[in-house]
Amino acid sequence: GLCRGIAGRHSIAAERVLAHSDVAPGRKIDPGEKFPWRTLFEAGVGHLVAAAPVRRGATLTTGDTGGDVEALQSMLALYGYGVEISGVFDRQTEAVVEAFQRHFRPRKVDGVADGSTLRTLQRLLASVRR
Repeated sequence: GLCRGIAGRHSIAAERVLAHSDVAPGRKIDPGEKFPWRTLFEAGVGHLVAAAPVRRGATLTTGDTGGDVEALQSMLALYGYGVEISGVFDRQTEAVVEAFQRHFRPRKVDGVADGSTLRTLQRLLASVRR
């Protein structure tokens, strides 16, 4: 009730309901991957999609470069994460991927952009009402 009321009074879009870790990736990890985002979402607060299953497969990780990294950074930035779109999977990108995972794909928080992370991010972007 309280969160729904605050979001309504201030016209806060669902996707703007954030965690400390979303705002300050790499510096903050709270509220952490055990926070009940699903419960909040089911009560009408926040933005969430079903996380894609974690499976083995290709990944993007620290040190990788190129178009796939740039696409990942672009999608994270489009959702609102503060990440430089450089095409280089650097420490900042890793911290942002970890923050994303903590909030939207908490089953495995490791800063590696695996298929589950990418598919969950794509689902999230597709579900934003613009």
